[in-house]
Amino acid sequence: MNELKKEAARAALPFLKPNQIIGLGAGATIGHLVDLIYKEIAFKDSMSFVTPSLPTAQLLQNFSLACLDYADLSRIDYHFDGCDQVDENLNALKSGAGIHTEEKICAAMAQEFIILVDKDKSVPVLNTTFPLCVELLPKALTFVKSTVESLYSKYQLKLSLRINDKTNDPVITANGNFLLDVYFDTMPDLGELNKTIKSLPGVIDHSLFYQIASKVIIAAPEGVQILKAR
Repeated sequence: MNELKKEAARAALPFLKPNQIIGLGAGATIGHLVDLIYKEIAFKDSMSFVTPSLPTAQLLQNFSLACLDYADLSRIDYHFDGCDQVDENLNALKSGAGIHTEEKICAAMAQEFIILVDKDKSVPVLNTTFPLCVELLPKALTFVKSTVESLYSKYQLKLSLRINDKTNDPVITANGNFLLDVYFDTMPDLGELNKTIKSLPGVIDHSLFYQIASKVIIAAPEGVQILKAR
């Protein structure tokens, strides 16, 4: 499977051009992309990169690739990222790393947001294997939790505040917020879910990337496929 992640990353290389500003997310596939850029892109020194991921930023630094603060920018050329799961309509869940709010900012800044995945992460429709991760203000936790339980009472919900395994304290995001993982027994309508959860006071953003990606690159044993937004 690691080879498929690398092939997905390699399929992103033709999009790169000199002097571009490229956004990068987190994860193993993005790690492969950084490695390939360093080893195979002759004009890499003309390029600049932005990322909300500390491990990706460290990798860029290790390779002496220019890393900018996206807070100083309004537009970038491409944003590449992996995900936990992506469907045929290019909707994705990015729940694992808990940096989805900043990843969405980078995706929105980009001329194109392109998701890179191996075959196992591609599904016809999103399912409940992964939670919806909600970043929220700490003081809004009780309100948001009870409101979500009420709004989606017909689902067998499980809501879990994300906890740091080492300290047993709540995980705190780079923005000083909590992460609430919401597990559904069946997936609600994605458009409604996207709008409703984000509209709750105290919610910063959630990990459903609804109608944001322009392309998905899927690497499978039989080859690489590129899906485009309809």
